[in-house]
Amino acid sequence: MWPNDAGKPLRRFSYLLMEEGDHYIQDWIATCRQGSAGGSQRLQAQAWQQRSLRGRLRLCAKCLFFEPDYVKAPILMFRFTDVKKIEQFADPPSSFISVGKWNKRQEGFAMETSMSVEMKENGLDAPYVFQKRISIWWFSLEYSTVQPSLLSINALPYAERNMVLQNAAAQREAQAQFDISRLVDLSERIILDSPAAQVTPLVREPGRVVLTQARLYFQPLHNLNNDNPVRSHPFSSIVAVARRRHALRHIGMEVFFKDEGQVVRNISSGTFTGGASVFYTFQSVEKRDAAVSTLLEQLGGHKGAAAEAGSLLEADGSWLQRVTAAWQARLVSNYDYLVYLNLAAGRSFCDLTQWPVMPWVLSDYKSKILDLSNPSVFRDLSKPVGALNPSRLTLFQQRYLQMPQGDPSSPPFLYGTHYSTPGYVLYWVVRSAPAHMLRLQVNGRFDAPDRLFVSISESWDSVLSNHADLKELIPEFYSPPSEFLTIRNDLNLGVRQNGTPVGDVVLPPWAKSPDDFIEKHRQALESEHVSMHVHQWIDLIFGHKQRGEAALAADNLFHHLTYEGAVDLEKIDDPTQRAGIEAQINEFGQAPRQLFTSFHPARFPRGKRRNLTVSLTNNSHGPDENSGGLSPNFLSRIMALASSPKVEPIEDLDFCSRESIPGTPSQVSELSALTYPDSVGFGRAEYTRTLSLKSSVEWGSDESTSEVRDVDELKIASLTERQESFEDGALYGERPPAASQRADKNAEAFTNLTLSGDPYVSLEDSTVGSTIPVEGFLNFEENFTTKRVPPWFQMFRQRLSETQSLKLHRGPVNALTLSADNASESFTMYSVGKDGFIKVYSISEGFQVRATKLGNLPLAAVALAASSDAYPTVLAGSYDDCVYAYSVDYGRALGKIRVHDDTVSCVKVAGTGNLRMITGSWDATVKVWSIEEGRGGWAASFSSVSGNTERVPECDIFEHEVAVWSLDVSENGHLAVSGAEDGTVKAWDLRASTSSVWQYGAGTNAVAGLRLTEDSSNVVVASTDGSLRVLEMRRSGAELASKDCGSPLKCCDIAGPLAIAGSEDGALHFWPFGLQDPSGSSGQLEMANDFLDYSPFHDHTDAVNCISIGRGSHGCDATLASASEDCTIQVYRTGQT
Repeated sequence: MWPNDAGKPLRRFSYLLMEEGDHYIQDWIATCRQGSAGGSQRLQAQAWQQRSLRGRLRLCAKCLFFEPDYVKAPILMFRFTDVKKIEQFADPPSSFISVGKWNKRQEGFAMETSMSVEMKENGLDAPYVFQKRISIWWFSLEYSTVQPSLLSINALPYAERNMVLQNAAAQREAQAQFDISRLVDLSERIILDSPAAQVTPLVREPGRVVLTQARLYFQPLHNLNNDNPVRSHPFSSIVAVARRRHALRHIGMEVFFKDEGQVVRNISSGTFTGGASVFYTFQSVEKRDAAVSTLLEQLGGHKGAAAEAGSLLEADGSWLQRVTAAWQARLVSNYDYLVYLNLAAGRSFCDLTQWPVMPWVLSDYKSKILDLSNPSVFRDLSKPVGALNPSRLTLFQQRYLQMPQGDPSSPPFLYGTHYSTPGYVLYWVVRSAPAHMLRLQVNGRFDAPDRLFVSISESWDSVLSNHADLKELIPEFYSPPSEFLTIRNDLNLGVRQNGTPVGDVVLPPWAKSPDDFIEKHRQALESEHVSMHVHQWIDLIFGHKQRGEAALAADNLFHHLTYEGAVDLEKIDDPTQRAGIEAQINEFGQAPRQLFTSFHPARFPRGKRRNLTVSLTNNSHGPDENSGGLSPNFLSRIMALASSPKVEPIEDLDFCSRESIPGTPSQVSELSALTYPDSVGFGRAEYTRTLSLKSSVEWGSDESTSEVRDVDELKIASLTERQESFEDGALYGERPPAASQRADKNAEAFTNLTLSGDPYVSLEDSTVGSTIPVEGFLNFEENFTTKRVPPWFQMFRQRLSETQSLKLHRGPVNALTLSADNASESFTMYSVGKDGFIKVYSISEGFQVRATKLGNLPLAAVALAASSDAYPTVLAGSYDDCVYAYSVDYGRALGKIRVHDDTVSCVKVAGTGNLRMITGSWDATVKVWSIEEGRGGWAASFSSVSGNTERVPECDIFEHEVAVWSLDVSENGHLAVSGAEDGTVKAWDLRASTSSVWQYGAGTNAVAGLRLTEDSSNVVVASTDGSLRVLEMRRSGAELASKDCGSPLKCCDIAGPLAIAGSEDGALHFWPFGLQDPSGSSGQLEMANDFLDYSPFHDHTDAVNCISIGRGSHGCDATLASASEDCTIQVYRTGQT
């Protein structure tokens, strides 16, 4: 954070620090000072205790908090049960203060307490410190008077005092009103305004849900995170609305988004995984239903796409059968299917009591080599965890027989603990979410080191032998990132009894790294053995063996309160009894909603010939209705909201009745075909569309066999023949217009395309080689996806949406940059122009965040530097020869440096640890500036706007003879390339000397833009002669490829192997130079490029001055922005891959 006494301090307080059942009421700006009890002197007082501290005093129903602005001082919590006395004062007697006196008369109060609790010292998540001694604390309120209720509350008995404070909190919540000045567009009208709460793990944040004709708003009652006082989501970003339960009450509504940037995913705000959804609870079922109905009406009605997607996520209609059939046919991976079942059963990544559950699939965590061809390495999926150990199961069964029988209010059970509880989830992710663990533990401490998640092998041994340990796994074990397995931020989890400190999780010997563990664990989940047995586990968790006599027969019976419908909380009038039941439900786990009441079908075996007929009929509605259904690709996104898994290919498809599946009752209705409704956004469906694949498809052996081979030995046999007929010319799926126009040609070209045996190709069951899946006719680039290529740039040009046109500046825009690096992880655009303004615009939210004029001269360049604030620091190069540092959070310039003798045309920031700023100028020089990370370093480097701005660079580079027009630097700050007005390109090793490593070209055509590829092996150069060139960095700038765009170019950027350039005639040119293909399948990529649309965009009416590509925070989507002399900015978005 930039140091500024007038700026807002870093807030460390959050709902996670409050105790269970507590309510936030009010806060004041105050000054705190610790006195002493009985005149005794405090020994060994900390530095922060010896002086007055300014901060914020926070009143809750059970506690009083003081959060100092001084981050090294801890947050103080005083429970009202420990408060002895509260008295008002005008001037505190000096006898109570050991050092100094209050210098002016202020109102405040003194409080005597028997214990204080210290937390978040130095901003770290560490066990709370309990100071059990009599102490006196002085609080002076700066802008308010002491309320009489605060002074009198201590005289009341505890029960009455607690009730008074809780009523005060409830009254404030009921009286809250939505601030209409926070509407994004003041022309919006409010359609629904309802009290509600947003649920994140272990947190219930009260506020109001408001719906207009354009957006969904949530206004928190208390803006504790010090971020946006109102959170808004445009309806265009909402893809599904689903009814949910919370604490076994059907009062929840979950809203899903197609853009993960719409949702704040931050540990400090209560979530620690990437779920693209928000979860609201309402006061009653009626208010919840009213909110859902109103929202769906605004999203196209109850037959619209969002309603249909909500039906999918609620497992209504025939969706569940269709998804199950797709999984049977190996259209959907095991991981995707299990995540979908969790979502359909009401599990949510927003609610820690209903976190998605996944199975243990392996039993071998001690071997040096994981042999997936050996069935003995797998766990028995037909049994619950509690039944895996026969001797332990016998004890559970004996206890069951000894329990009282016949009491419907307390039926007997086998297991008193559940397989999924908040404690179990936090057991796995304590390294990623330590604050949540401290919140969950009553004593504000981590669990004993020997009971923490230390070793995967030890945890597996525990669930086999420990009578109180029945936990299953969570999705994080099967999908990156692997951060929950490693210690972060110097987290101290203690020392075990054997003297070993708790550090990173000890992995099995067969895993080389956390990422390797996740990858191999996922391979095990997708293996043939698990594919043929996981339906048995589904029976236990989501199916007919979940409850009742079938559960008892399967040794799968849990405490009755874990099951949906076991108790109706609405009918319990006693608040104490109701609170106790709610606490038990939330603490000891909840079973998912039961999805199947009969045997779940098994997956189709591998290696069998089948014919496929896929009918894309309009099931839900008549022929004249818009189905509002989901394309398969979109369905995959909904199923995998918590991550970004790849769509799996078709292995073999044959749709048969369930009677043909061994172990399936004959009374189950027949599923003869896998059906999908028409796609989202394709207007009215007036006909039935059929896609027939009539040829035989051979996958391995013709014989059905139970043999399981090692994943490295599995090879896909050749595709003998494949014919496709389309009764209409369109393909299903969400597509930009360009993809729609050439869909038929694309599909035909890729009909017979197969990949070579690249061991890195990501496929179902980790096999190698692929054919185009049915859902891949739209996004067939996914067949080229490898684990070494980021997914965000695949089919970049083809996935770009219709443009959004913005006019933010009064004159032409000279430079812009996109980034999702902010507290909300939302796409934000930073632009500078000839009008001297810097504009900050939230693309995700659709509103302008900041607009500040930095000077009377134009601004020419912009870059971003890491900051501890909510937004990064913006560095702007100006025509006045200076670089300005601008704080988005404070809305002002923090300082400037005079870096050149002419216009600063280029600014870049690179490096780790000690940051470097690299600048280029029309004075023909490139300079390197060392800027230390942290508040002090920046403050020392940038003077105030009016102060001395002269600084000495770390390095001066004088080799250019004319103005430097373009510059790029590698991410680590080691390599740089610069382009000049005379057409020369120079490469620099910034670690060595000030002389260039190599130089390319010379002439009269200026280098208008250049970009290094991600691995810094090549550089793409755009010139005013209309050419795009690719130069080899390691071969003295050798030219590898070139393209003539036909018009002078002014800027460029790259998206993986795709170059994008802006020209003087207002066009955006796309060039798949194809040099970044680590998969080794360049031939297939070249073939793909021949059939894909790379035609230019012509959305500007004048020269394109600058372009920028921003990647999503999780690498799943991207945004392209271009700015022009016509004063407009065009914004294009892609969907997730």
